Amino acid sequence: MAAFFNMPADETLPPEGLRIIKEQRKLAGVERVVPTWQTYGRLPGILEARLVTALRLSEECPFPAHARHVASMLIAHARQCRTCFGASRRRLAALGIDEAAMDSMCSNPSALPLPERDRLFVEFALKVAAGASNLTRADFDEMAAHGFTEDEVKQIIGFAAFWVMNTMFSASALIALADE
Repeated sequence: MAAFFNMPADETLPPEGLRIIKEQRKLAGVERVVPTWQTYGRLPGILEARLVTALRLSEECPFPAHARHVASMLIAHARQCRTCFGASRRRLAALGIDEAAMDSMCSNPSALPLPERDRLFVEFALKVAAGASNLTRADFDEMAAHGFTEDEVKQIIGFAAFWVMNTMFSASALIALADE
């Protein structure tokens, strides 16, 4: 059976969708975006929401890139999103983190080889991504006790929410793009 989603060629995309796809290619430094982005090319509103949110979170997030990429890798790993997992690992590799270290982080996220503040950022992001309804007031009090401000905690929540959303888009698209 043919895939449920199709892979639209660039020439079939509306101008705004093509513009966003080209912008994503430029930002990622690639000739082609991943299929989980290309398949949404006829829906520029969805593409733009994903891209603008990713850019804003990256620009405004007060936490270092390596900690953000560890968190996104672990969220993608937990949510079984191969596309996001692979992209996060490529970003970490570009920062000089080897495969064995990444594998170790995935197998034992409670022992991350990060400075304490970065580790706490990653742990809280994972907790939010696993299910915000499981958070308690004590979780917030603990973050405050470690020096995190209200705005920083909000940033972590926004970061985790974005990665949950992104893994939903990507994992769903991978299934819909597969031939049976």
